[in-house]
Amino acid sequence: MSDPLGIIGVGQTPYRKRNPGLSAGELVRIAVTEALADAGVGPDAIDCVIGGVAPDALSGIADIDKAAIALPGKPYFRVNTGGATGSSALLAAKTWIEAGRGDVVLVVALERMGQATTAQSIFNTIFDPVYEKDFVLTTITMAALRATMLMRRDGFAGGHWAGIAARNFTQATLNPLVVGAKARSVQDVLDSPVLAWPIRRYEACPISEGACAVIVARGELARSRSTAWIRGTGAYSDTYAMGDRMRRPEGSLIEMVPLRRAADRAYREAGITDPLAQVDVLELQAPFAIIEAMAYPALGLSGIDGNRRFVEDVIAGRVPIAINPSGGAQAANPVSATALIRVAEAALQVRGRAGARQVPDARLALATGQGGATQFSTVVLLGSELP
Repeated sequence: MSDPLGIIGVGQTPYRKRNPGLSAGELVRIAVTEALADAGVGPDAIDCVIGGVAPDALSGIADIDKAAIALPGKPYFRVNTGGATGSSALLAAKTWIEAGRGDVVLVVALERMGQATTAQSIFNTIFDPVYEKDFVLTTITMAALRATMLMRRDGFAGGHWAGIAARNFTQATLNPLVVGAKARSVQDVLDSPVLAWPIRRYEACPISEGACAVIVARGELARSRSTAWIRGTGAYSDTYAMGDRMRRPEGSLIEMVPLRRAADRAYREAGITDPLAQVDVLELQAPFAIIEAMAYPALGLSGIDGNRRFVEDVIAGRVPIAINPSGGAQAANPVSATALIRVAEAALQVRGRAGARQVPDARLALATGQGGATQFSTVVLLGSELP
């Protein structure tokens, strides 16, 4: 039987729209120094560094990973899968260790988008001009398209998206890392400007910057520390063109097939048969409230037919699982780091180190990652006990 792996150290910077007073390297240094201190190890203990960072045009800095992340003398490689970059980097670390290439890996994810004047124009043109040419698609209109499909099929209304967003914003006020977090009511969300009907400003994530680092280890080092054990993982990708996902038998554009497959695999590895009853904490990488609603059936928390009722129960606080106690990506979404942040927050929960946002008796936490138009999906299950 292979040696179990776990997260022994977590470090995060505060997340804000811009950090004009800190360089990319300084942001990384803050997160890495905190993660090393949390793990109780020095840089010499690290066998490999895996960086999760956006292409240069999105970060606004040439060769940002070489300048800010790589450690001299350590093996290094870079991962990018859009919004799933951070969790993909974590899974790469897991694979590296399981392949026998080392015992301790530092995973660092960095977002510097606030420095790039080209960032929004890239998000507005990421869809193929040939295959997706029938109408203009951006990251926001992509979410709006799916929202209208859910409204037509399942009877959702604007109050549902607003309820999800209001809950996330309010929970973020307990998270000191979300700079400027502010509680918002459902009416506040409904009163915010329309970006692309029916998506309103406060139903979408803000531009955010920051860095997150975790240290993954196995063997005696992991057993001798406060460790969030990796109990199950899954990762799947989907077709590039959204039109290819409209009418396929296994699930349409709004059924998040890769996330469902990733969750099924992670549940099998962890022995989870009833996630709603067995998982204590859920950290969702959902930059729009609509994406969060879509994720619930894919994760097996509700059926498609009962998802609207489940969303209403979530908004009313009538579900047994704690969802986004950190505020989630709705409150702060440093794109290249956001999925690793979800993993880091899940690790803090099962280690009992989440501060004011700690969920009592959290023993099993699930973190998701979503990249592109949900083309990349990851699921990571972390537990307080050895597998």
